[in-house]
Amino acid sequence: MKKGFYSIGSIIILLLAAVIFVLVPAMSERSSGKQLPDYGSFNGRHIRYEEGSEFHKAVNELKDYYEAQGADFENEYAAMFYSQIFSQAFQNVIGSYALDYFTESTGYVVPTSALNRAIRKLDIYCDSDGQFSAAMYENYTDTEKRKTQESVVKNLTQMRSYEDLFGSMAEVGYAPIYGLKCSSGEIEFIRKMGEKKHAFDAVSFDMKNYPDSEKVAFGKAHTDLFVNYNLKVISCESEAKAKEVVKRINNSEITFEDAFTEYSKAYYGDPETGVLSASHKYQLETAVVKPEDLDSIISLSAGAISPVIETASGYCVFKATEVPSQPDFDDPQTIATVYSYLLTREKSVIEDYYANIAKDFASKAQRSSFEEAVAEFNVPVTNIDPMALNFNDTSLVGSTPIAPDSTLGSVTSNENFFKTAFKLKKNEISAPVVLSASNQVIVLKCTDIAMGGTSIEDSKTVIAPAIAQASKASINYSILQNDKIVNNAAEFMAVFNNNKS
Repeated sequence: MKKGFYSIGSIIILLLAAVIFVLVPAMSERSSGKQLPDYGSFNGRHIRYEEGSEFHKAVNELKDYYEAQGADFENEYAAMFYSQIFSQAFQNVIGSYALDYFTESTGYVVPTSALNRAIRKLDIYCDSDGQFSAAMYENYTDTEKRKTQESVVKNLTQMRSYEDLFGSMAEVGYAPIYGLKCSSGEIEFIRKMGEKKHAFDAVSFDMKNYPDSEKVAFGKAHTDLFVNYNLKVISCESEAKAKEVVKRINNSEITFEDAFTEYSKAYYGDPETGVLSASHKYQLETAVVKPEDLDSIISLSAGAISPVIETASGYCVFKATEVPSQPDFDDPQTIATVYSYLLTREKSVIEDYYANIAKDFASKAQRSSFEEAVAEFNVPVTNIDPMALNFNDTSLVGSTPIAPDSTLGSVTSNENFFKTAFKLKKNEISAPVVLSASNQVIVLKCTDIAMGGTSIEDSKTVIAPAIAQASKASINYSILQNDKIVNNAAEFMAVFNNNKS
């Protein structure tokens, strides 16, 4: 395990608010082909993927790391993975370059004593007990020791700038030695945020149990949406090519089926036959760019072909193979289609259905008791342990006692939940709360309100580190938003991917 000395580059990676961790295929050296452009620059300092550059080193260090995790991906994912690993390496190098820039004007020189302390902490010079070993140190050549010293000096210089600007990685207790610090008033303010805690009983109405009878009722009220148009489709990249297809078919120079084989890019439909599977009216509405073009498709008689239709993916020519099929609401597949439509297009219909049931539950609970309403509606009850008002479950306030993968896991990011729950008095029943992310509608009963949270005595040791971690994430964001950064990732990756293909 590393003993405590980190490069500033590794610190930048560790502190990034959203580092992309993916398994990456083996990186090769630059492929033959067009010269790679700069990936970017910082204050005019080029960031190039070439042998010996810091960027090249950062990319390959990441490659080695992911390979050590057993990465074994093929070309199917290569472009995405390469893009991610280059982006991560760029952020690493930018952090280093930014701190070099900040340090230039200070004239700071690493003291010999600081250099010696850092050298004595390096794993390569320490025994199994973590103690500096002069014998192990002497096993290295003068050249090797000089290179190590140069690396340590660079890291200490950058660290000095980082600490002066943003706060120290070294602390006394939980207070950073240098730079930004959190005040006692800030700690007390955050402590009090988690001081008042509410406990609840919650009943859940599961929207995944939406009755088939309701699906059928909706389908019959909107029959036209679920008419299935029996179509084949030819899709082309350009309007000109699609017009050429229509002209040749209309002149009897080629059949629709042969034109599909010769011209179609198969953006839609079966790649072998061109048969369109997503062919209900509501699906066709999504595909066409101009709403008026929908009538040109659905009015086709059997055997007729459409004019050129602009769609979300290219330009298409449709052929009706049969008359449209009317929906059969006794067919389970049709009912499943209606349900899919509701989930993706009009989920509020399902939410309103359960919200009305939940209102009836709340009304019953207020007239009689929560327990009697639970029995009558036969719904499960979840006990929520005392929790603070902690939107998005931030560690500054303390973790919420609700497992993220539980039925109520989405409540911590639901603003309406907190607005509703924390206005309740003890034993008061809430209005329904829709948790769309977890397909639940809930009703709450506040069972207790108590003072708790982090004690004054423990607040510095618990809250101060959380404040520091949040500050570090903000620091990295500020570094990566510096206006001296030029990011040329799009052009670089276009050339890189082309060279590799």
